[in-house]
Amino acid sequence: MIQPTVYSRQQIIDAAYDLVRENGWSGLSTRNLAKRIGCSTMPIYSQVRSVAELEEELLKRANEALQSYQMRPFTDNPLLNLALGYVVFARDERQLFRFLFLDKANQIGAGQFANLREAFDKNTRTAEPDLTALDRLPTDSQESLIQHTWIYTHGLAMMVNAGMLGDCSDSVIQAYLDHAGGAFFHMATLTTQGGA
Repeated sequence: MIQPTVYSRQQIIDAAYDLVRENGWSGLSTRNLAKRIGCSTMPIYSQVRSVAELEEELLKRANEALQSYQMRPFTDNPLLNLALGYVVFARDERQLFRFLFLDKANQIGAGQFANLREAFDKNTRTAEPDLTALDRLPTDSQESLIQHTWIYTHGLAMMVNAGMLGDCSDSVIQAYLDHAGGAFFHMATLTTQGGA
C-alpha cells in the first residue's frame, strides 16, 4: 500500500498565500489550492479547520508583507518611507493590496485604523526620534496632518494599483507624496497660526 503524502499546515498556508498573491482572493478555492499542492482536498481540511481560519492567516501574512515594504529605507525620512512603502506595495503586490483593502476591507476596517495616531507613532518614533517639524505642531494639527496624509496616500495607492497613473516608478511616487506632504504640512502650520 502506498503511504499517503502528508502536507503540513504551513505548506497549505504558503500555497494559499501564493495563490492569493498571483490571482487574488477570488482565485482561492479549496479545489485550486489542492491542485496547486498536488493533492485532494482532504489534506487541506485536515490541517485548516475553516476558510475563516485560512483567511485570518492570509490577512496576517499580507499585513506583514505590507509592513516590510513600509519599513524599507527608501529615504532618510521615516514618515515618507511609510507612505512610499504603502504605495509601492500597492504597485508591486497588486493582488495582495486588493485582498487587504478591497476584498477584505471589512476585516481591517475601523479596528485597524481607528487609532491611526498610535500606529503612526509606533512606526515612526522607534525609527526616528528627531521628528522636530512634526513635534512642533500642536496635537490637533498633528492629527489633521496624519489624517490628510493617510487619505491622500491611500487614494494614490488605489490609483497606482488600478494602473490609472501608468507605470509609476519609485521616484514618481515619491514626488507625488513629497508635494502633497508639503502642502498638508503647510496647511497644518497655517491652522496653527490661525490662518486657515
